[in-house]
Amino acid sequence: MSGPAMSPAMTLARDRAAGATPGERFWRRSLYDYAAMTAEAPGGREGGPQEPERFRRFGALPRFPLPAPPAALAPSEQVPSAAFHSALLHYTNGVLRTEFGPTARWPYHRATPSARCFAPVDITLWTPGHDGLPAGIYAHDPAHHALVRLRSGDFDEVVGAALGAHLDGAVGVLFLSTVFWRTAFRYGDYAYRLCAQETGLVAGNALLVAEALGVRGQVHHQFLDGVLERLIGVRPPQESVALALPLYARGGSSRRRSAPVAEAELAVPAPVERPAPSPGHGLELCPDLVELDRSARLADTAAFGELPAREGAGAVPSAPPVDLAAVLRDRTSGSLVFRVAGPPVPAETVRRITDRLPYAYVSDARPHGTPSPVRAHLWTSRVDGMRAGVHELTPDGPVHLGDLPLERLGVAAPNIDYRSVPAVLFLSGPREAAQLAFGDRGFRVLHHEAGVLAQRACVLGAAEGLAARIHNGYDAAVLSRALALPEGHEPLFQIALGAPGPDERCLLPVPGQTLAGSPHPEGAHQ
Repeated sequence: MSGPAMSPAMTLARDRAAGATPGERFWRRSLYDYAAMTAEAPGGREGGPQEPERFRRFGALPRFPLPAPPAALAPSEQVPSAAFHSALLHYTNGVLRTEFGPTARWPYHRATPSARCFAPVDITLWTPGHDGLPAGIYAHDPAHHALVRLRSGDFDEVVGAALGAHLDGAVGVLFLSTVFWRTAFRYGDYAYRLCAQETGLVAGNALLVAEALGVRGQVHHQFLDGVLERLIGVRPPQESVALALPLYARGGSSRRRSAPVAEAELAVPAPVERPAPSPGHGLELCPDLVELDRSARLADTAAFGELPAREGAGAVPSAPPVDLAAVLRDRTSGSLVFRVAGPPVPAETVRRITDRLPYAYVSDARPHGTPSPVRAHLWTSRVDGMRAGVHELTPDGPVHLGDLPLERLGVAAPNIDYRSVPAVLFLSGPREAAQLAFGDRGFRVLHHEAGVLAQRACVLGAAEGLAARIHNGYDAAVLSRALALPEGHEPLFQIALGAPGPDERCLLPVPGQTLAGSPHPEGAHQ
């Protein structure tokens, strides 16, 4: 006979007594105590005094305005160049639309989905320089479409050492960092999961945009955290370097270093003076988030791990949609209540998304040339020419696993009208394998990997005229059984797909210039 249900605090005390690591505890809480975890959040009110700014202020640091981004993306004639950086940064993580209307709540919409448009992911660039821009480390200022110089100099050797790789021939490196309080003021400790998901979405978008510009990105989840923090001026625990993306011209590639490198062996310049995110407080209310981020740090490349090669999964060419810029501008997560309009979606439309979902990109989380560890399933309800129920997406096409009614799926997002939705995509990953390979860093590594594919699904859906709503509202245990996931495999993303319904909001394109109401640098008006 089972005893009374344990509260989240009792569960946490039990896990700590059993010797569970911060990562193992966070896996359990964020997937299986989702409702309780978000209920314990600090409760910051949007528009209230705790809400942080969406953009960082850079003060008097040297600024290099970028030219207006192009209307279409094509292989760049010169890499790197101001035009290349303008297109890459704007379409990767820039503000593509502003929102107006009677139900408008979140004015700035980025190129990727973001929970309540909080946009916790910042981008910093290392570049070997070009005419008018000295080699160095630059922060991207999306509010003013500009680069802000943090350091001058050539840092490819120290960056490569921190990544455990040789970066010969790299045309630049993107560093993705997360400002936790932008999301945590509202979601508390649970923000760590949201930030990890969104880092993966931005990384996936960077790969697509880079490909359209004629360069290839490689995903590095593992690096010496302290080295990169000092180099680009990220200040833990308020923010954390999450992922690095070296960029190469066709045929270029990172090479792993044969000898391990310890952080203590590297001569790293003094920490750069980078303005802190505002406000720089509040994380004392999120002890689990801070503990997990600290536990996930690496100080020696000898500690880098790798997932076992996944068998039986293919990959498709990585080419993005033909008119990627237009697709990103049109991409939408739907109205506040995701309610689909119109007739059922043809099976051919769905197959053009699912057949191109496997993605041949390079990641340091797995052996070179092996596919993503992320599995994909599709639940269909209103798709003409495809049986209703659950399908596993395989290299040979969708495999129908059974007719499963909505009530047995375990989904519970109050702002999604599931009975109108033609299809829901689920992405899952090997939690146990990731924890073994990467320790407590495995939580974010696996969410990054899933996020890369999630953004690809959102973009492919937008190319077919479909909105894509990402939502974590599901019962992980029920959904795992419904998808017949193997032991130790967890559902990480839920993405509802369908033609967008009526929306009272007015979403206007932003051409990459200064945003109305955004913070201006002191002494300058752009």
